[in-house]
Amino acid sequence: MIENNICLFTDSYKITHHYFYPKGTKKIYSYLESRVGAEFNKTIFYGLQYIIKKYLEGKVVTQEKIDEADRLMEAHLGGGIFNREGWQYILDEFGGKLPVEIRAVPEGTPVDVSNVLMTVENTDDKCYWLPNYLESLLLQVWYPSTVATLSAEVRKLANFYLDVTGSPKDNLAFMLHDFGYRGATSTESAMLCGSAHLLSFSGTDTIPALTIPENYYNDSDVYGFSVQATEHSVMTSLGPDGEIEQTLNVINNAKDGILSLVIDSYNYRNFLKQASSEGYELNEAILSFLETEGNKVVFRPDSGEPVSTTIDCLNILESGFGSCTTEKGYKMFDANIGLLWGDGLNYHKIRDILFAMKSNGWAASNIIFGMGGGLHSSVNRDTQRNAFKCSAQLRDDEWHDIFKNPLDSSKKSKTGRFKLVKDGESFKTIPIDADGDDVLQPVFRDGELLIDEKFSKIKSRAENYSNYSP
Repeated sequence: MIENNICLFTDSYKITHHYFYPKGTKKIYSYLESRVGAEFNKTIFYGLQYIIKKYLEGKVVTQEKIDEADRLMEAHLGGGIFNREGWQYILDEFGGKLPVEIRAVPEGTPVDVSNVLMTVENTDDKCYWLPNYLESLLLQVWYPSTVATLSAEVRKLANFYLDVTGSPKDNLAFMLHDFGYRGATSTESAMLCGSAHLLSFSGTDTIPALTIPENYYNDSDVYGFSVQATEHSVMTSLGPDGEIEQTLNVINNAKDGILSLVIDSYNYRNFLKQASSEGYELNEAILSFLETEGNKVVFRPDSGEPVSTTIDCLNILESGFGSCTTEKGYKMFDANIGLLWGDGLNYHKIRDILFAMKSNGWAASNIIFGMGGGLHSSVNRDTQRNAFKCSAQLRDDEWHDIFKNPLDSSKKSKTGRFKLVKDGESFKTIPIDADGDDVLQPVFRDGELLIDEKFSKIKSRAENYSNYSP
């Protein structure tokens, strides 16, 4: 079978719609928004340039793709249902390039929910069926956008608690680390999700994400960084009785820099006691490692109740390594050590941990977080309530505004054609012929990518938002 067959990148029922639209239909105008009821009150739009470059740009319709789709859809839906004539028209008249225009908010922009993020309209009257045919593919921008939003909101949260506890911010960009590759649904989703995370943070173990800026966003810089770290296959190599011996082996062979040690293979309390208390060989090895400027040891409890275990670990480490206080009176470790919590996290658990640390007198700078499934696979399209709906149709040379208004009023759709304008620090969706400069930009038309941005520029937009407190 042919890879990336655009004729098949839709839902089955959309194959049938070309003969359902009213007679005289010439244009379909549809839009994307995050509806009221989203988890976060702004959505950071990201990932459309990737989708366009990978699936829509250039000649994407070929005779082989049409023939394959016709054969499959005849078996799947029945004869005479697939719009072979429509796709053949695109191939013959447009050289296989898609006659649609996509307008969108600049990627990395945080937009208040219930506002238009993207519009899609056909540019040829005979291809009125195409905009909503592409919904299934285009709406997948919800995923990188939602992950970008989640990471930005966590950064805002971290920034807030650093401020409140008087903590230094030199490690803010690394306070949330991406641990999600193994829990992602695919390598492609890991790349997209991981790159969305990199709009707000610089810590990642999802190596495939590093390829997105260069391959799809014109930027050869590396935006994600990691450290040397152990896992249980390393720490349990010599069994329970050999845990300390194996840890000494790790420390003795570690390179200079940051070293992360997972500590819950057996009993994290016993491990931390030996790590932080004078007279133990492990404590001596850690102190020796820390003598080199820039070296740091991070302890990672990987199980247990997040809040209570975090506070317990902080207290044990303080008893051995000591602490000083910030200008606001919150404790920071004397030694160059820290704590990493990376098990079962989401936004709310991170908030709970940071609140508990503050309540117990701990500065936020003592901890960093790792998020895997919570970042990659716990979000869904309803997290930010993303929806793609038709709002206007051109029939018999007259535009008709259309909308849905079900009993669930939160699903009421917009009507007409729009522009997105700045309203102070927020955004507002207004009719297309109203006064105001449109923030939506034409990014794709008739097979051509019109705006080709760098990752660094998109990242700067997201970071400007995430540096504010929630």
